[in-house]
Amino acid sequence: MSILQRCFKALGIGSFVYLLILFINDGVVVYTSGVIYVFAISIFIALTSYIFNIDSLNFITCLVIHYILVNIFVIVANYTMHFTGNYIHLFFSIFIIYVVSFIVTTIQTRLTVKQLNNLLDQVHHKP
Repeated sequence: MSILQRCFKALGIGSFVYLLILFINDGVVVYTSGVIYVFAISIFIALTSYIFNIDSLNFITCLVIHYILVNIFVIVANYTMHFTGNYIHLFFSIFIIYVVSFIVTTIQTRLTVKQLNNLLDQVHHKP
């Protein structure tokens, strides 16, 4: 997937999540700065996700590095855009997202390995 495709995919996911949050929080006013913030975070996450393509790093190491980079970016973006709020709640929310991502990825990987093992068994047992 090219960088541009990855960024557009991330923008779509980030926008969807942002709209979902706005939908849940009925009566929230949307400001331009909030939309720019979501776009910036989405693109940053897409670009830093290339760390998962480094073969010499295992998944957990990549996840921790990605988590730290995203948190640093969020702090800098919040400071730059003069956003205020509860950082503990924000970091906890980001942490929960990463835990869920880890669980989903682990389950997906195990299912893929199981399918590949079944295919290998079929190939080895052909007469």
